[in-house]
Amino acid sequence: MRAEMDVTITSSGRFYYRKDEGMQKHYHHDYQVQLVYSGEAMNYFDDKPYPLVAGDVVFCHRGTTHAFHATSKEGVKMLEVKFTATDLELQEVLLGIETKFCDQDRQIYTLLSRIVLEGQRKPLHYKYMSGTLLMESLLVMNRICLQHSLPVYESNPIHQLRKASTVSKSPVLDMVDSYINKHIGTSFSLQMMAAECGYNQDYLYRVIKKQTGLSAIKYINLVKFERALYLIQNTEQTLSEIGWNLGFENLQYFSRFFKQTGGITPSEYIAKVRLTTRTEY
Repeated sequence: MRAEMDVTITSSGRFYYRKDEGMQKHYHHDYQVQLVYSGEAMNYFDDKPYPLVAGDVVFCHRGTTHAFHATSKEGVKMLEVKFTATDLELQEVLLGIETKFCDQDRQIYTLLSRIVLEGQRKPLHYKYMSGTLLMESLLVMNRICLQHSLPVYESNPIHQLRKASTVSKSPVLDMVDSYINKHIGTSFSLQMMAAECGYNQDYLYRVIKKQTGLSAIKYINLVKFERALYLIQNTEQTLSEIGWNLGFENLQYFSRFFKQTGGITPSEYIAKVRLTTRTEY
């Protein structure tokens, strides 16, 4: 695949639709990205319904029929970008983008907001800048949908486990996640977690097992492992500091945990992520 691919933005904007407002069924000759950042809406692609809440992204492929309307009382606010793409090599990227998915860490929101701002202000070279931002958006969207955002080796990331669940949203598991993240640097028992979450311990275990296929202990460890990956990739903390922040008494315990969970030692991983000085393309 070439390092450069061509897209042409035809329109972009930030829109507010009142309750029941939207667009009637229409045919798309181009592509469109919509991101809901406030309120709720119902989208239809080829007459299939897709309920949307804040943080959801929908990707309308060329040749698709599309309709949508706001469903929440306060209406819905969206970022929208339409574009054409004739580059055959880009099709592989576009085909890997799902019709609906969740914006991880507001990555897509940030990029689309910049595209909209470029179009509104029209600074020097705004078309080139907007096209570059859109290409980055599409590649990030493709990564999110294909679950290739993080190299996690032999471990499945939490968002994959949640996506694979038969129940897409679980208030109980959300509460468990919140507790783990709040206490990730401390030593806590499963009994303490269950008590603060307000659920019976056995019931909590069953929910975690049903939603993720993992025991409670393995699930907690996987959350810690993902946090370790993030800290290695996005901070300059030493491995000792990362281990300490995740509740490990010393580097030896942290290294053993990382190796057992990810199939690679943290020192090997940090060498791959941080110590690369030159990359040939």
